[in-house]
Amino acid sequence: MSGSGNEGAALTPQESWGAIHTTIDKTRSSMYLAGTSPILLLWGALTAVLYLIEYWFQTGGSALALETPWIRAPAFGVLVVGGMVGSGFIGRRYGSRNVTPEAGRAVGIRVFFFWVSVAMASWVIPAAAGMWSPEGGPQIPHVAIGIVTLGYILYGIMTHAALAAVGVGIAAAYYLPDFLAGDAALPVSAVATFAVVGLGALWLHRIGIR
Repeated sequence: MSGSGNEGAALTPQESWGAIHTTIDKTRSSMYLAGTSPILLLWGALTAVLYLIEYWFQTGGSALALETPWIRAPAFGVLVVGGMVGSGFIGRRYGSRNVTPEAGRAVGIRVFFFWVSVAMASWVIPAAAGMWSPEGGPQIPHVAIGIVTLGYILYGIMTHAALAAVGVGIAAAYYLPDFLAGDAALPVSAVATFAVVGLGALWLHRIGIR
């Protein structure tokens, strides 16, 4: 009787391999998502600041933006570099909790270059389209935000669907006010973006993505 019970509880080779691959996938996802919640909050805050700076360029600083449209590059560049440095620090700190330093370093390098590529695309594509000009300057955030939110969606598809959903929310927080809020679109987007990333970070934290 005991022998038949043990046979009934035993896993088939296919089930054993399935359990192993499931464990590996979960471990891999946790490595690539380490520090996601605080990183999301960091970028949400920086993005909100970016919107407010752009709003100032379009209103109080409009003369400066028209005379020197390239001023957006250093202003936004400081935020992007700060986000990269902060993200690297957070990812390294959280990643080292789950895996060996060597594995954490390898994952951190891949994640870093993924987001560097996204950030570079948000600069290079507008430049290649000739948007760094008085006429095209105000349209740069439209393209840059689309590229960044696409990065969130793609990264979420590769790691966890919840992060892709947050990316969609970030896009909505920018584009919906742009269509509906008129001249107040950017301040509304700043508040909406920070709300989306705050709720998103809380959601990710509740489902175990930290």
